[in-house]
Amino acid sequence: MIQLPSLHPFHEFRGTARSCGRDYGESQAEAIEAFLAMEISPNAKKLLYAGRCWKKLGAWEKGVVEFLEGMAQGSGRSIQEMVLLLLHEEMVHTKNCTGFGATGSGTRDGSAIVGQNWDWSHRLYPWSSLVKIAADSLPTTLTYAYPGLWASAGLNEFGLSLVWTGAGYQPQVGPKVGIPTYALIAGLLACKTCREAVSLLKRTPIAGCFIFFLADAAGEVWLIEGVPGRIEAVQCTDVLSRANHYECVDICRQARQRVPEASLKANTRSRGQRMMELMEKYNGRIDGSVAQAVLRDHGVQPGFDICQHPVRGRSGLTLDSFYALPSKKEFWIARGAPCRHRYERYCL
Repeated sequence: MIQLPSLHPFHEFRGTARSCGRDYGESQAEAIEAFLAMEISPNAKKLLYAGRCWKKLGAWEKGVVEFLEGMAQGSGRSIQEMVLLLLHEEMVHTKNCTGFGATGSGTRDGSAIVGQNWDWSHRLYPWSSLVKIAADSLPTTLTYAYPGLWASAGLNEFGLSLVWTGAGYQPQVGPKVGIPTYALIAGLLACKTCREAVSLLKRTPIAGCFIFFLADAAGEVWLIEGVPGRIEAVQCTDVLSRANHYECVDICRQARQRVPEASLKANTRSRGQRMMELMEKYNGRIDGSVAQAVLRDHGVQPGFDICQHPVRGRSGLTLDSFYALPSKKEFWIARGAPCRHRYERYCL
């Protein structure tokens, strides 16, 4: 099958963190307003919650705060509205991705690699982009983005890379007052190493649920499972993977997790099992080409595969697919279903 090209809007900003945020907000003003209204539909109760989170976020990582304040100014929206948008994962809570990490004896050359399929609602397919930010007080970053969610995944100039999956769905774990997941990602991508990022997470009050895969240029890969008020960090020695359910015992207990049998509407068990099988199959041989094969996999059946296509009875699909090579500072991304599109290489 001929691979289709992968085309993403690309935006680049330079200056101070605040001026980068302002320029980003101004250039994305209409998209931010539309995405906010479509996804969050602000009301007084939601904005009150965002304001309470802002009290914590405003005293958190300076560079993230300055960018956010600039984004609010540039877009003409209130800071509460921008924080509410960053609370997308906590408020909407529908991100059904599959991710993996590998390093050391798990990869062909011993270096680290992390990757995922970004599976989300079909209505969000047109909205993704890539953003490069070179702020003088922050590491330069290349990120996968949505309007107002400027750091949805990606890597920085030191090679630190982050991909992730949603969790806390079985049953739904409610949000708390804390740092929004999408702000967390921006803060983590201001770190130099996995250990620095894990340290930041440990001292941060988190608002929602996530499963992060972190990798750095030194070859370390860490998996972090998080629920409001608690995280658990696991260092990878060869391969690891996750769909949308926790596997760390204490986190499972705190989330009161009950993983349902695989179905079209709840296929995390199927995807989790399949990704684990693929990691075991390729353990010791994982590189960029294997990452692409894994993320394109159709080894189960429609609706239950790693590569998600539109299926009757299920609204989600793979919007984009990507992996990071921290030692090379490379980010590879395919548009839509990766079985249909070429991966394109971006470098820092």
